[in-house]
Amino acid sequence: MTIQTINLGSAPSGAGGDTFRSTGTKVNENFTDNTHAASRYVGEGSGNLLQTGAFGLGAFQSEISNPFKNLPTAELRKTRFISFKDVPDVSSGSGSAISLPTLNAYTNNYLIGTNNGDLYHGVSTSVQADPSVRGVRYGKILSGNNTTIDSNGFVKAASPIVQLFADKIDANQEALEQQPIFEKVDVGHYLLKNTEGFSENGWYIEMPKDANGNVLVAVKYQQLEDNTIEVKTLAKKFDEETGDIVPNLEKPRDIPAGRWIDIRLKELPKSEIEISNTPPEFQQTNLAKAVEEALKDDSEQ
Repeated sequence: MTIQTINLGSAPSGAGGDTFRSTGTKVNENFTDNTHAASRYVGEGSGNLLQTGAFGLGAFQSEISNPFKNLPTAELRKTRFISFKDVPDVSSGSGSAISLPTLNAYTNNYLIGTNNGDLYHGVSTSVQADPSVRGVRYGKILSGNNTTIDSNGFVKAASPIVQLFADKIDANQEALEQQPIFEKVDVGHYLLKNTEGFSENGWYIEMPKDANGNVLVAVKYQQLEDNTIEVKTLAKKFDEETGDIVPNLEKPRDIPAGRWIDIRLKELPKSEIEISNTPPEFQQTNLAKAVEEALKDDSEQ
C-alpha cells in the first residue's frame, strides 16, 4: 500500500478535506503497514530501521578487549563491525573486525589491526558459548614495510635495509632516516657510515649467490667502534688444508654488476611519549598561564 496523504482541504476552513475519521484512518494505515518506514522501530532488532552506529556502521565504536573472546555468542552471530584492542596474540595492537554469519552455530570473524607498525589479520571460525574454546588465529601481513627481497630474490624480514652496490647504496625509508653515507675506499672495499650498525635481531647481512647457492664473491665484514660497517669483497680460492672456499686476500673484487649485498641495520631508538599524570581538568591552559604571569608581575612590583 502506498503512503496515505491527508487532504487538508481549502484554507482557511479546510472545506473539502479529510474528516477527523478519514484522517485517523490514513494515519493508522501509515503506521501499521510494515512496508512504510514510519511504521518501523529504530534500532538493531529484527525488522527495525538501522540507526547510526547500529552494528558498528557510521559511528565511532568503543573498543572491546578481544571481542572474539568477550562478546556474547549472540552478538558474534550478527553481521557487524567491531573495534578491538589488547588482543594477546598481537600484544597491545588495535584495529577493526567484521563478523559474517554462516550457519546458526558458527560465524566467520575477520579482523585487521596494527601492532608496532605491523599489520595483522586474524580469523575466528567458532563462536561457541564457552569463550574458553573459541579459537582465533592471527598472522602478520607481509608487505614492503616489514620485508625486503634480497639480491637472490628471497623475501626476508626487514627493518632498516641498505643495498650495497659496487658504486652506490640504495635504502628503504626507515634506513634513510639514519642518513647513511657510502664511501668506496678502493676496489672491493666499502664503508657504510653514519648508521646504528648491524641489526642485533635476526639476520644482518646477505651475500649475492649463483643459481647453485654459491656466493659470487667472498665477503669479509666488520663493525667498527663508531658503528661504521666495513665490507670487503674478494676473489675466492680453495684452501687445500681445510677443503673450504676462502677469501683470496690478495685479489679484491667489486660486487658484480646488477647484484648487491643486503645489510640490515639496527633501528633508531624510539622516543618515549611523556604522559602527564595531571588530570585534564587541572592541566594549565593558555588563559590560566596568562593569569599566572599577570599575578607574578604584580607580586614583583
